[in-house]
Amino acid sequence: MRWVAILITIFQIGCAGNGLKFNYTPVEVDTTYLLQQVKPVSGIARPQPQSQTLLAVSPEMREFVNSIDPTASPNRRFRKILRTLKLENFQLEYDLGHTTNAAEAFSEQRGNCISFAALIVALAREVGLEANFNRVETRPQRVTVRNTSGREVQQNVLHINAEVSFGWSTQIIEFNFRPRYNYPHTRLSDAAVQALYLNNLALGYATTGEQDKGLSLMREALTLAPGSSTLWNSLGYLYRQHNRLALAESSYNQALNLDRNNEAARQNLKRVYELNDRASLSSSPEVGAQNNNPATGES
Repeated sequence: MRWVAILITIFQIGCAGNGLKFNYTPVEVDTTYLLQQVKPVSGIARPQPQSQTLLAVSPEMREFVNSIDPTASPNRRFRKILRTLKLENFQLEYDLGHTTNAAEAFSEQRGNCISFAALIVALAREVGLEANFNRVETRPQRVTVRNTSGREVQQNVLHINAEVSFGWSTQIIEFNFRPRYNYPHTRLSDAAVQALYLNNLALGYATTGEQDKGLSLMREALTLAPGSSTLWNSLGYLYRQHNRLALAESSYNQALNLDRNNEAARQNLKRVYELNDRASLSSSPEVGAQNNNPATGES
């Protein structure tokens, strides 16, 4: 069974090549200064409010919804919408590296689990039902890609699905209507998922060498979810791609301040120390390490 996931963290392969543990000591970080170093980039649309970017309903989507028994109750209409999509064999072509919003997912039929979940949530809300996003609480999987410089990077991926309320019951809807995974779920706010969506777009720009655009989107993501360890790790990666190692180091420190178990940030910070000829700081035994935590990104 192929795992359907979204990209949320990224780090260089081989960071822990010597097998030594890294004893992290919390460092106070000026997060305002970190974000101020990101220069705005023209040509990137930022509609307000920002949370509507992912869930905006296109005229094509609205026409489809209006064609489904407009006199029926919201519950009946949405169940008919699901049946219609299934009967028409509506499915997204899975593409981990191409995160589409709800409107793009509907028109292009391409994307990943965040794209499909956004489409379901948008359609359900369009007929008047409550709907939300869930994170599936299982160990992240990893994939390996090459960036524009030819270096291998490792990406952690998580899974998100949609949940629709019918008043007396709810239904969890997985990517391409597959069976539900038997793992616990944690509800996510629209802002949190929008931030992950922007994170994916930002890292996508980084793989094509457009780090300035990636940094601009990452700053926007962090205004939505400033407490996300994942996003600070991604910001560190983007700064590192710019060879701004001091800013990368601060970003990774903030990621670990928020979550000491963020193994991607830990390895990235260790790598920055090594690049700065500070390998001695990464050679002491780690204290209180916790392994096998589904939220850490460890394999």
